[in-house]
Amino acid sequence: MNDLEKKVNRKSDWIKENILYRTKFKEILDSENGGFVFYPKPKGQTWSFHASKMAKFLDENFQRIFS
Repeated sequence: MNDLEKKVNRKSDWIKENILYRTKFKEILDSENGGFVFYPKPKGQTWSFHASKMAKFLDENFQRIFS
C-alpha cells in the first residue's frame, strides 16, 4: 500500500475510496475475480498487489480514476 500511495500521490483512505472499493474497479482488481489485488478479509491483514499489473491499470484508467 505504501508503494501505491507514492505512485498515485494519495493516502490509503483516498485510494481505497476512489479506486479499490469502487465497484467498477473492484470487479477487475479483486484476485477472487482473477484480478491482481488481494483484498484483506480480517482487519489487520495486509493488502497485496501485483505491482506491474497495478501500474498498467493506473496508466490505462487515469482519466476514469481522477475525473
